Amino acid sequence: MKGPDLEHVPGEWTMSDQEWWLSTAMIWGCCLFLTSTVTIADPDLWGHTLYGLRAIEQHVLVEYSDPFCYTEPGAIWVNHEWLSELSFGWLWSNYGNIGLWLWRNFWLLVIFISAWFALRKFKASLAAAILLLVYTAFCLSQFVVFVRPQLVTFGCFALTLLLLRHYLNHPQSKSIWYLPVVMLFWANSHGGFLAGVGIQGVVLLWMGKGVYQSQYQQRDFFRLCITIGLAWTVTLINPYGIQLHQMLWDHLITKQIVREWQPLWDAQQALLYYIPFLLIGLAFFGSRKWEWVDLILITVVAYQAVSHIRHVALLAIAVIILLPRPISDAIRRLFPYLNQQWGGEPRRKIRFLLVAFTMLMVSGLAVHTIIKLWEESVPPWEIGVETQSRAPGMPVATIEVMQDENLTGNILTDYGWAQYVIWQTFPESRIAFDGRYRTVYSAKLEEELIQFQKLDKNSRGPTPLLDQYPTEILLLPASLKVLGYLEQRQDWVQIYEDPQATLWVKKIPRFQEIIAETKQKKLAIPQVPKWCLFPADPKTLTHK
Repeated sequence: MKGPDLEHVPGEWTMSDQEWWLSTAMIWGCCLFLTSTVTIADPDLWGHTLYGLRAIEQHVLVEYSDPFCYTEPGAIWVNHEWLSELSFGWLWSNYGNIGLWLWRNFWLLVIFISAWFALRKFKASLAAAILLLVYTAFCLSQFVVFVRPQLVTFGCFALTLLLLRHYLNHPQSKSIWYLPVVMLFWANSHGGFLAGVGIQGVVLLWMGKGVYQSQYQQRDFFRLCITIGLAWTVTLINPYGIQLHQMLWDHLITKQIVREWQPLWDAQQALLYYIPFLLIGLAFFGSRKWEWVDLILITVVAYQAVSHIRHVALLAIAVIILLPRPISDAIRRLFPYLNQQWGGEPRRKIRFLLVAFTMLMVSGLAVHTIIKLWEESVPPWEIGVETQSRAPGMPVATIEVMQDENLTGNILTDYGWAQYVIWQTFPESRIAFDGRYRTVYSAKLEEELIQFQKLDKNSRGPTPLLDQYPTEILLLPASLKVLGYLEQRQDWVQIYEDPQATLWVKKIPRFQEIIAETKQKKLAIPQVPKWCLFPADPKTLTHK
């Protein structure tokens, strides 16, 4: 594909193809460096890796019933991330953290290569290319710092948008036939493939309207119908069939307690999350070179981003794939004097300095974070685990206490900690609820967990999770108000506390010894480092 001939774009900075290529490629590389170096363990990484390891050991694709919980033992488990988890298990068992790190960076390459093709295809000016790349890197860095199956959705979403948008401009292109292959892989790797189903439906309706208005030929529309029909059909080729779709739609329309599933206005987040809306406004109000299909697609994705914080990443990807041309035009229109004065060969050195400054800024932020974590013994090719906060921190010190005291049983813990607890305590212990949510647990149990977390010192009476289920151990964040409720109950005893977590046991015969022990002397707080490496097994930590 030929690069943008910016020398023949009226009003843009006059520069050679070589300068555009070199400048954009250097910024592209710095943005990829920013997003790909630092890696922090997602709260669900322990689960994703463990489930993959178990599938490999048992020579199966999926486990159809859940073995980890005591609240709903044997519950049906619809695992929409099984292929990603199988990859995690194999990579970690063979290559350790570096294998997972490389998996994450592969999907970052997919995203940024798709972005590069979009910038070239839609002839982005250098100013627009820099703006879009830097913004996308800063926004995505909030999401891709974790190794998680959701990265498959980011990469496949970028590929799908690029394929569909290219087909609308070039209906004779055969690249659209890659779409079913992308969807087959996507549907078995992460439930976010529904986003691909949605945008394919929008494009199909748009081209159908175009046939009616004689903008497209019928044979091109039929080819798209066949391709998208095949792409939707192959999503049924999964271990669960249509049951996967039913579970995902139920999951999507149900309000969840996870922060990233909250509406954008319901939780505090970085201002970066709002920048795509400014870029969208710049593109559609400052330019005349946008198309209605782009506006419709952006509106659909923006609605999802407003509804769920996690979809802001998809909006950032949609902006860089769909809007290079209108943003280039908007910059030219809003800053005509700047475009004229900074163009041409005499200004080449100054343009180079601007590019160099941007590279220094982006790379400097990455290097600063790398050094900060490396000082904590977390090099950039490793996966760091923070041990002091509620999220994404893990209760490493508390788990060490439990292991030292041989404390096992049915554990109710924070949903963000549960999969780490499973990794460290299964099969001797079971948990009440974890971050898999509706893929395993019923809506009734989820509501009971929410009710439990809302209890405080003014609450009275029984609660289902403590009185209707065989809960024996509580591992809870020290910041929860429910601790005030527990202090009033005579059948629960707190045996350990640190600034991050508290540990409680039920007054039953087998815990009498440790209860008596802690009445005489509190359990010591282990001195674990603030940062350690995944999987953060207390037995392997070097204490400071």
